[in-house]
Amino acid sequence: MKAKDKILESSFNLFREKGFQATGIAEILERAGAYKKTLYDHFRSKDEIGFEYLNFLSNQQRIVMLKVLNKSSDFSDFIEKWVNFIVRDQRNTSRKDCPIALFSGEISHLNQFDRWRNLAIQQVLETIETCIQKFRSDLKSEDVKSLSYELYMSYLGGLRLYALTKDRKVIDRMKAQMKSAIERVK
Repeated sequence: MKAKDKILESSFNLFREKGFQATGIAEILERAGAYKKTLYDHFRSKDEIGFEYLNFLSNQQRIVMLKVLNKSSDFSDFIEKWVNFIVRDQRNTSRKDCPIALFSGEISHLNQFDRWRNLAIQQVLETIETCIQKFRSDLKSEDVKSLSYELYMSYLGGLRLYALTKDRKVIDRMKAQMKSAIERVK
């Protein structure tokens, strides 16, 4: 593995485990087995690695959603499989919640991340739109956009509440709410 990739991998793992603010450059370098000069050959700052992390998170979300989409028979099936994947994936981390929301919340006061955070969220919303359009090609563009926001807000709120309560019923309610939203739109 190349030094840049090792630095990114160790950074991403540390950001996910501990958070961006609690992760130091020295810790990233130690885990990556890299030197400070090597890091600065590839990145100007830890912030730049954070930008890469947001891009990585939104790309991962897109990949997962599109894989699930290709295995889904209808939108209800898509919601079931997508949410189940997310919940299974979260069993492997101590920081439960949507990774983009966790990271974005942590850096919300850092203006240099605004553009990157907005791009990550926009990419997720566009991916949700793609998923909606596969099963509801009859919908107007503005309805697809509105529905994608509603589904993403349900997803974010449901995962946050699940993270706080550890109550599996929250996930079931989130799925039902998401399925109801798509059925409600005529």
